[in-house]
Amino acid sequence: MSDVLSGKVALVTGGASGIGRATVGGLLKAGAAVAILDRDEAGIKEVAQQARAAGGNALPVPFDLTNLKAIPEVVERVLRDLGRIDILVNAAGVAGRGQPLLKMSEEDWDLIQTVNLKAPMLLMKHVAQHMVERGGGGRIVNISSSSAFRARQSPAAYASSKAAIVQLTRSAAAELAQYDINVNAVAPGFTITGMTRALGGEETFQRAVSSGPLENLFHRPSQPEDVAEAIVFLCLPGSRQITAQTIHTSAGAVIR
Repeated sequence: MSDVLSGKVALVTGGASGIGRATVGGLLKAGAAVAILDRDEAGIKEVAQQARAAGGNALPVPFDLTNLKAIPEVVERVLRDLGRIDILVNAAGVAGRGQPLLKMSEEDWDLIQTVNLKAPMLLMKHVAQHMVERGGGGRIVNISSSSAFRARQSPAAYASSKAAIVQLTRSAAAELAQYDINVNAVAPGFTITGMTRALGGEETFQRAVSSGPLENLFHRPSQPEDVAEAIVFLCLPGSRQITAQTIHTSAGAVIR
């Protein structure tokens, strides 16, 4: 454990698995207390138990991000239990059924935009209000995707939600800088998570990043920890001059 974030409290969505879970681990190692928000109650309890066994302070918060009206309440719960929120990481996301535009249902569109864009916006709003009221600044990190920067065979709903989160990040950074709140985004490429594992095995992943629309410069998929390292960096004191930026962790995929 480090103490660079000792005394700080982070709220991480999607913390039961994948990039969110790796981010929880990185923030705990840096000394922060972490509220882990996810609809997977068993998953977040497991992460919290492991954190406590290692000497960390983790609070599991079962919550479904489609319950937009309850977002102010869940923020208040974290404040009540942990006293403050210094860091918000919007890591939760859904891709839906991957429907192309011509076959996309309104239900899929609404679900993806709700979880990937509207819920992060509302969390930013309510957490930032707390940061402004208590003073002392804060850090907000949103998760975009390389899909936001490439015109390729990608579900339109997912790609558009991840592109929108980039501009939301920029606009919020401009608005919140006066309160010493940094707002940044991280844009992963193909990353091995529970969601992508359903697409195939290691050989499939290797082919995906070596040729075709998912090709990157290193011809290797990312691990959740590769992305989490960038997220955690944006929460550390050494990144205090970085705001309104999107950090790409796609191994150069976006230049293709």
